[in-house]
Amino acid sequence: MCEEEIDLDEHWSYTIMGNWRANRYLQDLLFICWESKTVEEESHLLPDSEFIDSMRVLIDRSYGELIDFVQRHQSRLGYLVLGWFLMFFGGKMTKEVKEQILKYSKWDYEELQFKTEEEKKLRKKYLSEFREKIINYKGGIPTSITEETLSDIYYNNGPWDLTPIKYDI
Repeated sequence: MCEEEIDLDEHWSYTIMGNWRANRYLQDLLFICWESKTVEEESHLLPDSEFIDSMRVLIDRSYGELIDFVQRHQSRLGYLVLGWFLMFFGGKMTKEVKEQILKYSKWDYEELQFKTEEEKKLRKKYLSEFREKIINYKGGIPTSITEETLSDIYYNNGPWDLTPIKYDI
């Protein structure tokens, strides 16, 4: 699929990362971190076993830039992806950032957006799980969040036709 043909708001899953725009935000957050690498860090490849630890260092180094990026985008999704990103790599999460993520991940924002009860049920399940993990999150410990790939969804359900979620602040 050509990038120009992608509808960034299209959802294939109601997990936090289940749409194209979330994946674009994730790429941008990774890029911000990679931009903070030193010359020494650029000069050698890390084995997979050290990648998470090195990302945690880069997150700490570029934390302010990550927060600025999300604030500039004025999107609830940006905050959700930031929470996913920080938990995935075990990055620090200040109390203020945790509160913002919890504020913008409230069910009230999304409850009336879905066409079917099944869609509501699925999204509420994933959003509730995400919020619980944010509430209990301790920086420094990578935390897994339920995800579904395009292949998972297509294999299990066939083509998707999910209601896009509006993430405006």
